[in-house]
Amino acid sequence: MQIVKEKLDIEESLEKKVNNILKFLNMKAKLRNGNIIHILKTNIAYIEPHKLEINKITYLFLNECENVYINSLENFISFNELENHIKSHK
Repeated sequence: MQIVKEKLDIEESLEKKVNNILKFLNMKAKLRNGNIIHILKTNIAYIEPHKLEINKITYLFLNECENVYINSLENFISFNELENHIKSHK
């Protein structure tokens, strides 16, 4: 079984939104690109989300999605609540 990872580019608008929130909160963190993971000779693929780690909390982002997932794909908040969530967990 062969697994192939392809880099998934972050949408420019998503990257700008996250960077603006970080600037406003005077914080430094890096938004890491996600991946598309294919298993060759099958029709199975997985999209690994983009990641932002702040104070041992990992925020997961998907392109064109208005939700931000916290540590896993089970817990989420809307993108509009992200700034307040980061503030409350400093």
